[in-house]
Amino acid sequence: MENAFTEKVLIVEDSKSFSSILKSLIVQAHGFECDIAESMACTKEILKDKSQEYFVAIVDYHLPDAPNGEAIDQVINYNIPSIIFTGSSDNSLSQTLWQKGIADYAHKNGVHNLEHVVWMIKRIYVNRNSEILVIDNNKESCDTIVSLLKRQNFITHCVDTAKSALDILKKNENIHLAIIDDNLDDMSGLELAATVREACPRAIMEIIGISDKEGREFSAKFIKSGASDFVSKPLIPEEFLCRVNTGIERIDAYFELDKLNKVKNQFLGAASHDIRGPLGSIKTAAEFLLKRSPSPERSEKLLNMILSSSSDLLELLETLLDITVIESGVPQLNIQCVDPAKILTERLELYQAEASSKNITVERDISDCPEADLDPLKIKQVFDNIITNAIKYSQQNSTIFLKLSDEKDFFRVSMQDAGPGISEQEQKQLFKAFSVLSTKATGGEKKTGLGLAITKSIVDAHDGKIYYVHNSKQHSTFFVEMPYKLKT
Repeated sequence: MENAFTEKVLIVEDSKSFSSILKSLIVQAHGFECDIAESMACTKEILKDKSQEYFVAIVDYHLPDAPNGEAIDQVINYNIPSIIFTGSSDNSLSQTLWQKGIADYAHKNGVHNLEHVVWMIKRIYVNRNSEILVIDNNKESCDTIVSLLKRQNFITHCVDTAKSALDILKKNENIHLAIIDDNLDDMSGLELAATVREACPRAIMEIIGISDKEGREFSAKFIKSGASDFVSKPLIPEEFLCRVNTGIERIDAYFELDKLNKVKNQFLGAASHDIRGPLGSIKTAAEFLLKRSPSPERSEKLLNMILSSSSDLLELLETLLDITVIESGVPQLNIQCVDPAKILTERLELYQAEASSKNITVERDISDCPEADLDPLKIKQVFDNIITNAIKYSQQNSTIFLKLSDEKDFFRVSMQDAGPGISEQEQKQLFKAFSVLSTKATGGEKKTGLGLAITKSIVDAHDGKIYYVHNSKQHSTFFVEMPYKLKT
């Protein structure tokens, strides 16, 4: 049966402490939901009804009721990519594991192996969008390579001539890694590597040369011809897949940085435009005051224009400074003992006119809470963001709901808007800097894609949590939970 891609991980491990650590690391690093099976019998029971829910499994080789890796076969039979944990360092065992069709394996002998497994889980998840071209005129060799790549969910294309390879690369811009055998009929692998490199710069194309020729000098020839890496035949699965994943990850990182850079440039362009307006107003008003000696009434209007424009510039500057905080680390806090209910009520009153302009009713349920250790200026930013977002994305003539509740050790603020909600796919981008979602502001308000990222950095610095819930009426509710006392 085909394995549908979800965001769930199955951990097959009889040690409760080890499985708990592994689950915690996976959730913290990637947010994937994890189920734990402590035995072969439990694994069978879970997979019988829920196999389609898992995109990967982490399987302990030795279980009380499956001491010789029987659980591995059980999981692989459901076409679930499997990463094996074993305490053995026997080379013959690793060969046996690869023959079974595993995706990868690691030893239980250090934190670095845990980190590798957590990294590999994410790679197996994202590899389903990674396309690789294999150029090899030996069918058996090509089938072996494709089989290894599919174990880790890569999309593969296989051709046996250089001409076919160049044709498919010209038509398919989604291929960013080519595996080239040196022995081709219509062109040498070295010539093909050079041709591909000429057409595709290193930033967007990884090339791995492969050959069964002996001698280390051949790897250098491939790399000097444009390849990024080289692997000798017969392939060692572990080495081969490590090199492929490293190459693909570098490509992924390039495109992610390129995307972020483009969004930043768009934002800075918009910021430059926004700065030009207030600065122009200040300059015009100042010149008028200096050169024309206006009446007191006119002077007052011009001074108010300068004050208003200066406030706009300061607000923009604060936003730009907050971006540097997001990128450089945790914001600096000036902790004081303050009343969250009082601050929340004050911030709501501040934006009441904005809500009224769209005929939006704000229903509130603000409970008395103990005083909390908070940075008053930063927490105002948090409250401002969730309130203004609710107003910004709610329809005119609607009702939004703000609630503050005392939860004993922390307080919870919830803000439900009357907008269309956020798609499941875009929810993953909610708290990332420069993520401008498709949801439209109902009054033409501006979006920078920074508000929630800044808010999250502040909440995190207070040891709090911010999260989103999409309810049955398609509205959005944001929750902020903040402890009363900071950890010392």
